[in-house]
Amino acid sequence: MASEKLMKPAQYAEQYLLTAIIEGEYPPGSAIPAERDLAALIGVTRPTLRETLQRMAREGWLDIHHGKSTTVRDYINEGGMRVLSTMTRMADRLPVNFVENFLDVRSVILPPVSRMAIENQPALMEACLVKSGELPDTPDSYADYDWNLQLNMAIYSGNPFFRIILNDFDFMYGKWGERYFRIPQARLLSAKFYAELLGLVRKKDGIGVEARVRLVMNDVMALWNSRMDDIENES
Repeated sequence: MASEKLMKPAQYAEQYLLTAIIEGEYPPGSAIPAERDLAALIGVTRPTLRETLQRMAREGWLDIHHGKSTTVRDYINEGGMRVLSTMTRMADRLPVNFVENFLDVRSVILPPVSRMAIENQPALMEACLVKSGELPDTPDSYADYDWNLQLNMAIYSGNPFFRIILNDFDFMYGKWGERYFRIPQARLLSAKFYAELLGLVRKKDGIGVEARVRLVMNDVMALWNSRMDDIENES
């Protein structure tokens, strides 16, 4: 994320407000300060703030009531892909349990996607997995490879919507994935998974692939939860 010093005033205003909303300073249903007061608080002009508020309203964060206070929408229950995209781009300010929620979603989506990928493009999946045997034993190498493997599964599944959904999590995974793979046990777990998955792909065992991916999702979640405090405190 760009540093605050390099941000344009509108970008800074948006980050300020999104951070305040996500961290609960302005919870869903609450009114944000009046435009004049909020502009002075943030340190931007009223036209800049107005532009920011209108953009956030279009994305589903705010409800603007002319002649009344602007209120925060129930973005969790009413938000869409734009809200999700913005939240994942703010990975630096998201609570660690947001990553837990992502892992939950991934454990539902990725197993059937992996089966579809194997059934649709077994040769391409095999070529992708062969590369895992050459991975340097470093957190960034594992994080990059693991994320690209998931993106490739989404592509090879034949359904472009899976890749579009995962794209929004790219920044967040880059931040938290590298921290997760600082744990030696995490790299060992994934190395074993890649090798076993390669064997299943070579057998063109789509059902076996789906089951193995589902199992590793559960293992990752368990390891994440057991080391959450360490991961969150990593700099």
